[in-house]
Amino acid sequence: MRASGSETKDDAVTHILSSWKGKVIVATGGVAVASGLVIGGMVATSGNAAPPKTATPVSADNASAAAMPPFRLPFPCGQKWRGDTTASSAHTKYEIDFNQGRDLSNVDEGRTVVAAAAGTVIRSTRHVNQSGYGNHVVVQHSGGYQSWYAHLKYRSVKVGQKVKSGTKIGAVGRTTRPSNSGMTAHLHYEVRKNGQYPPVAAYFSGKRFPYPQPRPGVTLTACKGGSTPPPASPVAKICGKGFKQIDSRALGKAGRVYLGYNKANKNNCVITVKGKGKKVKMSAFLQPKGGKAKTDTGNFTQYAGPVKVAAPGKCVKWGGYIGSTKWYSGWSHCG
Repeated sequence: MRASGSETKDDAVTHILSSWKGKVIVATGGVAVASGLVIGGMVATSGNAAPPKTATPVSADNASAAAMPPFRLPFPCGQKWRGDTTASSAHTKYEIDFNQGRDLSNVDEGRTVVAAAAGTVIRSTRHVNQSGYGNHVVVQHSGGYQSWYAHLKYRSVKVGQKVKSGTKIGAVGRTTRPSNSGMTAHLHYEVRKNGQYPPVAAYFSGKRFPYPQPRPGVTLTACKGGSTPPPASPVAKICGKGFKQIDSRALGKAGRVYLGYNKANKNNCVITVKGKGKKVKMSAFLQPKGGKAKTDTGNFTQYAGPVKVAAPGKCVKWGGYIGSTKWYSGWSHCG
């Protein structure tokens, strides 16, 4: 929040794929999300392995970029914006206010705000009296993460809409409750885990926002100053025709596990991909609810999988590992 008044809280690779048979695959980012929400982290195994174990929860202070979708600054590529965290007594340490022009003025009003990562819009509304957020949008991402954008002048998206990283969702504004009409234009931004308040630490282009930041804040460049569009996913190439990526999760710096879906035959597909190099023990895992788990495990040069399972109207568990780095979902992407 800016100037007078206070806010209350309303709710608590680079993909290069030259030849998937023997050239190079490098996976370091890119996420698209289906309408189902990702639920909790579970370690799942199959066959005669030990029963599933609950993954260690990630605290707000210890959340890492590897565990999150690839968030970017919520503004058009190449633009520079200042972010501060101590402009309002209502802030917690992980809420950020952004300005591009002069602070405590309205020169930024109407400037474009974009989705910080791919996901599904789960809220697009204006609160008149319930909170100080005014026009605000909430986008659900993979892993249970949500990005919040408040005080917008207007909203460009509706509930249920799928957005890509960089999709316009509205414009910087100063909408809030009538009692705080003196607030100046800025974007209020948060990242929440599983919809819970307070927010968790935000990351932009893989780097943690440098908390705390008093006014005038730290200057960041959207997309690290570049405007290169996100590269193509390896899902269609490896899983086959008709498959599209609906989710992915980084396995540290080792690579990434991908979940694909084919609307025509209702098949899910999981692949675990790393950069070209020596053979490493890898695995891809997929299980439909009420069905048997399938895995592809072995020593591979580039990827494990594809593992395919038909699961119309069912939730799935999916994941994999590269070496000692592993990640497995709970029941997610239902239907």
